[in-house]
Amino acid sequence: MSFRRADSLHREGAGGIGKTTLARMVFNDGKVEQSFDERIWLSINKGVDHLSVLRNVVAALHGGSYGGGGSAASDSRALLECALKQAARRKKLLVVMDDVWSEDVWSGLLRAPLADAAAPGSRVLVTTRNEVVARKMNARHLHRVGKLEGDDAWVLLKKQVVSDEIDEVEVDGLLKDVGMMIVEKCQGLPLAIKVLGGHLFHIRKTRDAWEHVRDHFAWSISGIDDDINKAVYLSYADLPPDLKQCFVYCSLFPTNEPIRREDIVNLWISEEYVNNKTTASSELFEDVGLKHYRELVSRNLLEPKKGAYGQSACTMHDVIRSFAQYITKHEGVLVGEGQDANIALAAAPKIRRLSISNKVVEPGILRKQVSLRTLMLFGSTVVNSKELWSNLSSCLRVLYLDNVNLDELPDSISHLKHLRRLSLRATSISTIPEVIGDLQFLQGIEFVMCSNISRLPDSILKLRKLRLLHIRGTKISSVPRGFGKLRDLVIMAGFPTHSDDGAEGWCSLEELGPLTKLRFLDIIGLEKAPSGSVAARAKLCNKEHLEELNMRFASQLGDNGELKRGNISREEQDRAEQVLGNLCPPTCIEELVIKGYYGLGLPQWAWMMPALFRGLRRLVLEGYLCCDELPYGLGQLPFLDYLWVDQAPAIQCIGHGFVLTPSIDGQDNAAAGVVTDLIMSRQLPASLISRGTGFAFPKLTALGFEGMSGWTEWDWEQQIPAMPALEGLTIDGCKLHRLPPGLSRHATQLTLLDLRNVLNLVTVESFPSLTELKLWDNPMLESVSSCPRLHKITICSCPMLKLLENLPSLRTAAWMDLCTETLPTYLQEAELSKLNVHCRPSLFKLISLQYDTPEWGKVQHVQRMKVFAMEAPEDGLKGYMDYTKEPYSFYAHLF
Repeated sequence: MSFRRADSLHREGAGGIGKTTLARMVFNDGKVEQSFDERIWLSINKGVDHLSVLRNVVAALHGGSYGGGGSAASDSRALLECALKQAARRKKLLVVMDDVWSEDVWSGLLRAPLADAAAPGSRVLVTTRNEVVARKMNARHLHRVGKLEGDDAWVLLKKQVVSDEIDEVEVDGLLKDVGMMIVEKCQGLPLAIKVLGGHLFHIRKTRDAWEHVRDHFAWSISGIDDDINKAVYLSYADLPPDLKQCFVYCSLFPTNEPIRREDIVNLWISEEYVNNKTTASSELFEDVGLKHYRELVSRNLLEPKKGAYGQSACTMHDVIRSFAQYITKHEGVLVGEGQDANIALAAAPKIRRLSISNKVVEPGILRKQVSLRTLMLFGSTVVNSKELWSNLSSCLRVLYLDNVNLDELPDSISHLKHLRRLSLRATSISTIPEVIGDLQFLQGIEFVMCSNISRLPDSILKLRKLRLLHIRGTKISSVPRGFGKLRDLVIMAGFPTHSDDGAEGWCSLEELGPLTKLRFLDIIGLEKAPSGSVAARAKLCNKEHLEELNMRFASQLGDNGELKRGNISREEQDRAEQVLGNLCPPTCIEELVIKGYYGLGLPQWAWMMPALFRGLRRLVLEGYLCCDELPYGLGQLPFLDYLWVDQAPAIQCIGHGFVLTPSIDGQDNAAAGVVTDLIMSRQLPASLISRGTGFAFPKLTALGFEGMSGWTEWDWEQQIPAMPALEGLTIDGCKLHRLPPGLSRHATQLTLLDLRNVLNLVTVESFPSLTELKLWDNPMLESVSSCPRLHKITICSCPMLKLLENLPSLRTAAWMDLCTETLPTYLQEAELSKLNVHCRPSLFKLISLQYDTPEWGKVQHVQRMKVFAMEAPEDGLKGYMDYTKEPYSFYAHLF
């Protein structure tokens, strides 16, 4: 089938009704993912540039990047169409075109090249506000996304407002009638209901307060654009003034660009939206900015980005962005793909904030912007970088360049006397000029992933207002002496450990001592620290604001997982132990990452984690080379929700001490000592669990063990309750013989289990909540059974697997093995609706012959099947088959 028609999700004029949300659910659905070779998401907005659309499709098919035939500016339409045909050839594609305003993007641009190249069965899914657009695109199916009615709308509103069951009863009894009237004013639009719910959450739960919202002037306001959502207007109108400024500033980030928490908070500080007038004397500006960020999230004006830990990044819905840009249109402009910068700037002659995304920037367009305070460029091409610097307004406070093709930071930057924030991400600049020290108001500097920079100038010590310095991803290996004088630093990323062998015995770590305001600290190169006593001068344990700490030694492992050099000497190990032992985090720490540690033993503070760090939420141990055990009692950390251990080859057993603490309620010190001995000898019986402690790991949702080549045992018996909130578990690279009984008994929320290279595992059984199972390269695995909710399974190179049993919900499977000449018989016994097979060309031929071979008999019952032939992954595709049982469809080709 060719790309002749499109499916459509739309409702005339209803921004925020859920078209994009529904399309995202389809796009991310596991069944849909398995049905297509490639899935491409395109945001098609008003006036979108055709060349940009072509470039984005080609980039998506090339794995996210496209070099083209030259610069982005020089790619012609013919060249891009040719590249698109080549990249799409024989691939079954799902293309989602979101928020389409004109049928020409499909009919006049994408349909012809995709129809010529893509494989049969490819599909296009369109969301649009205009039914005429959908019909002109010859949409085969029109799905009108209806508004929420009555109780469904009330349930959504109430979900945003109530915090517990008691609260819900009160709201239902006292406020439902007023709430239903508010919902009606939202016209059943989910986005409007969520935003109003976020607003109601922040006001008193009284009839007067809710009636004020019901009768708010925003509902009857006239003279605003039709696209402006009045619920968003109401929520904005009742924001405090400083939060209003913070909110509209977020609209400067392009649609596809994540709004990183630390970024936006520090940008607010640079613009003085957070200042001495809005901050209590004892609070850091960053803490106030973080409260603003969290409030915008809780009001549903910002949406947490999926996969970003702890709401560390967000996005802004297009409807909310349109409103924010409407509010700030005379002072702030975002120029995106397909928009003419000159026209946009002509409409706002006294612009103060300008953001340009993925466009060729002619420096001349900045020449008349004498009032400009913020300039942000994302992925843009600057025609003449020297002219860019000379045309920047001297009033500029924020210069934020992300992935811009610049190779020089000239001395002329010194004329930006009012600059507060300088961010250069992933540029090619190689030197930081000494004149940077003349920018006395500078508060934030970022050179993230500027890999050519190797030195910080001494003049940086003159920047006494500096609050943020981010040099991760550079070659900077030292800081100037006197760095500790920058006492206002709150965020320091990529701080290099460096020692001077001179008579004074100076080490850069001691420069951290006076930095008492640090909230985020990332230290690299700890193997260069000369001694533990020097490390102690960093005074980490005294930093009462420090919440996130990364401590990194240089990795001793190569890409193959083996040591880069011979054995690590005992002297080196002793020094590493002393250094880490003297870098004890403060008790307020929330996120802790330790990488590359090669000491034989853990420091004392690591054994005392449950007592010292009660607020710890995230713990990562990576490159944990020589220690043969994990810290005891991690399960007693009440707020730990993320735990990852990567490259810990010396660990052979994870015992009960991982879950339990070496103490018992009501026992004397002698008894506690006995328990300690039992834990350390891994002989603690389940009967010695502390009374009244409840579940261990009560908040843990994500757990991973990777690169643990010596791990053979995991002791966790059924009597020990733990991990009731665990949702995902990854185990990769170990010799584990079995999954512990306590895991299947108590991890009742576990939905994803990913097992890779678990060399001695024989069976996976009795996981009542599991919905997805990934099995990769498990050579001894024989059976999977008794997982009643398991819907999707991936099996790759598990040659001993013979049995899939008591899996009543299993409908989707992927099977991959390039070594065998036959399909496994368990595929014949599974009631599958969808199946993907990756196999050798010889097996592909047997399957594609259909009724003439026994291999076809093993899979002929499957409703939908795709088969891919290849000799090895690096060889690429050798054959492709697509089969649908009812209605019958069959296509097979061996290249």
